[in-house]
Amino acid sequence: MALALGVLPKIEDENLLVGLNTADDAMVYRLSNELALVYTIDILAPVVGDPFVFGMIAAANCISDVYAMGGDPKIALNIIGFPAKGNPETLGEILRGGQEKTKEAGVTIAGGHTFNSETIMYGLSVVGYVHPQKIITNAGAQPGDVVILTKPIGVGTIIQSLFLKKEKNVNLESVVEAMTTLNRNASLAMREAGANAATDITGYGLVGHLVEMAEASKDGIELWASKIPIHAGALQIVEDGTFEPGIMMNLNSFGGKVDRKEIDDNMGSIIFGSETSGGLAVVLPENNVENFLKKYHKPAAVIGHITAENPGRVSIKR
Repeated sequence: MALALGVLPKIEDENLLVGLNTADDAMVYRLSNELALVYTIDILAPVVGDPFVFGMIAAANCISDVYAMGGDPKIALNIIGFPAKGNPETLGEILRGGQEKTKEAGVTIAGGHTFNSETIMYGLSVVGYVHPQKIITNAGAQPGDVVILTKPIGVGTIIQSLFLKKEKNVNLESVVEAMTTLNRNASLAMREAGANAATDITGYGLVGHLVEMAEASKDGIELWASKIPIHAGALQIVEDGTFEPGIMMNLNSFGGKVDRKEIDDNMGSIIFGSETSGGLAVVLPENNVENFLKKYHKPAAVIGHITAENPGRVSIKR
């Protein structure tokens, strides 16, 4: 993707506050000194068999990009790829799930676009708003800050095991609950706690998104493997030889910028795994952690810190 985007001419618009240059979660465009639009789009294939639940997961995943920028989502359009001979009831349940989750987020779905596709795909184009001086990007991390993760990782690995019917010791209910949980509370908490940077953890996996943050912030990031929360059963699935496709994709894209010599191969795979509707990685001063946790009201883990050494790279310690 980076190579493809590299051929495009540079966009020059003083009101485009966040664009392509830092690989952030959404674009931000200033309308006035008091108001900016946060705009994002995403689409994904089903990750669970229940179409209603898939609709909720997809909507939560798409809305999350606005939350990651410190914004408030407001309106959306559906984007649906669906087979011409598919069951209309299935499509209806996907849309109903999406509408249920967007309603929870205070987002109004105003229409959408459907296209013929061999496989089912669903997502949202979401518009939100933020004050131009209160944007939280992936480029503001400061040495000495800590990294907080608000949801466990390992979703992609567990989903792959379900597709292959190789799941073991997996509490699917807790995984689905995580995927359908909006990142709204985490976003509100990080704003009040004075976050310097944030990103949501989705397709590029934990370390992929943090490599992008390290590059954008021009700092290094050190993670502590023993502190990273992982969904129960995910490490065992990898140990048994099941690897979801996102692991290799993200290894190829980001592996050269990640030092993982201190951890075993299984952990080294999980941290590259794709996540669906993952949590936020919130970066803030260590003194503000307690404030964040009080306002978040959910489990979250301090998994690392920002360093001045090794800018643009992520290192994994035990």
